[in-house]
Amino acid sequence: MYLLAILFINTVFLIFATYLLPQAPLLIATTGGGLVILIFLLLRRDNKQRHHMIKCLEDGLLCFNDGDFSASLTEKAPKQYQHLFKLFNQTGDKLRVERQHLYHREMLLDKVLSSSPVLTILVDHRQHIVFANRAALESFKPYGLMPGQDWLKLLDKLPEEFQSALTARGEAIFTVSDENNQQQAWHVAMSSVRMHQAQHQLYLLRTITEELSKQEVATWKKVISVISHELNNSLAPISTMCHNGTLLANNLDEPRLDRVFNSISRRINHLNEFIKGYASLTKLKLPQKTSLDWSELIEHLNSLFPFKLSAPLPEKPIIADGAQLEQVLINILKNAYEADKSHKVELSIKEIANKKVKIEITDQGIGMSEEVLQNALLPFYSTKHSGTGLGLALCREIVEAHQGKMIFSNIEQGGLSVSVILPMG
Repeated sequence: MYLLAILFINTVFLIFATYLLPQAPLLIATTGGGLVILIFLLLRRDNKQRHHMIKCLEDGLLCFNDGDFSASLTEKAPKQYQHLFKLFNQTGDKLRVERQHLYHREMLLDKVLSSSPVLTILVDHRQHIVFANRAALESFKPYGLMPGQDWLKLLDKLPEEFQSALTARGEAIFTVSDENNQQQAWHVAMSSVRMHQAQHQLYLLRTITEELSKQEVATWKKVISVISHELNNSLAPISTMCHNGTLLANNLDEPRLDRVFNSISRRINHLNEFIKGYASLTKLKLPQKTSLDWSELIEHLNSLFPFKLSAPLPEKPIIADGAQLEQVLINILKNAYEADKSHKVELSIKEIANKKVKIEITDQGIGMSEEVLQNALLPFYSTKHSGTGLGLALCREIVEAHQGKMIFSNIEQGGLSVSVILPMG
């Protein structure tokens, strides 16, 4: 635009000079030479300016390419470049905001995966482990699981049940023994995920032992409630008729009838107590947790069932329902005394990992068979002639209400070890 204006003014001047001035040829030559020099300088300046603007855009785009979206261009540029620079800055702002949102989503996803109890393992198309969350690393720590490891080599180290489930497609449920020889139920789901133009395999594993245990307990409670209801409905009229029969026998002065009705009444009372015992399992109150001093608890237990304390007591108190925890330990100590005629019972309380405490009671009896170990915590199951199968089932309910678990294991030298694992808080 500036060049056109200069050319127009210079042309008008030359035409005017040609007609009016006698020295027109010399003036035209001088003016033409000056005009050429001026045009050259203006073109050079414009070219430098254009080169500078392109260089700015190139540097900004290189920053974008390197993942740096903080670069911006000044909008105090020549008018013809202002719109282009404004679009560049708007693009940088948008990319910066989107990357920030993406970073927050990645941080949230990483936090969720790290804290999730579900074992998450991602395997790429070359059968290399590219990701494993904290739960997976800890659960497979004995087998040396780590990112970058060969997935197939890891499978060879796993128990056969794990291998079968992890090599199958889709979903599967299987059981495997843990380090305490306790059966643990697992659910595994495998799906294909496409990432970076390659097919990956995503494995999700979670233990469902506690869920199955809760469902089992809920089923038993329902069965007990139904049985109790039906028995109570039948016992009430029988008890009334028995009482009326006793009065009638007294009026008739028939000793034999009196003995019969008294015998029926005793059995009815025994059955009522039996039903009340199982009703307590279905109506167990939620734990009323308070700070519990170990010394006081041990002193009280020792006065009922003397035992040897095989380890120093923890310094930190436990947060639990004192009455319920005492009921659990009394029941276990009572069983240990009945199993060990020498009464050489030992008790230890130790703090373990993950802010938990392990209460272990051992005896020198004959231990338990595999069948008893598998069914000891079930309601109605008892190896005692006069047992109701209520004691350990009630202990299990109390311990699980405290988010804990009970473990039974035979001792190689003879005897049984019963462990109660509870959170400290």
